[in-house]
Amino acid sequence: MTESNTHRVAGAASLGPGEVRLLEVGGQRVCLARTDDDELFAVDDICSHEEESLSEGWLDGSCIECPAHNSVFDLRTGEALTLPATEPVRTYPVTTDGDDVLVTV
Repeated sequence: MTESNTHRVAGAASLGPGEVRLLEVGGQRVCLARTDDDELFAVDDICSHEEESLSEGWLDGSCIECPAHNSVFDLRTGEALTLPATEPVRTYPVTTDGDDVLVTV
């Protein structure tokens, strides 16, 4: 991906451990998550099962649970780990530059 697809989305301190946030990044709805282990992940915000917002769900380790039907997705790979979802969600690279959080879409 080219550098022009990388967007500053937040200051690292603005998203605490265990928090998720809905962002618009390059025209995409993205769920940004910081795990309790202080890792940052970005995935499509829309659940692959029924178009629910994952940013309204719950973090459990490096997984996020959809608030509608409790499908669980691995934030590292986007893989659907539990039914009813069977399709993965897209993941996006996340980096930090000083206090800036950068997401590439």
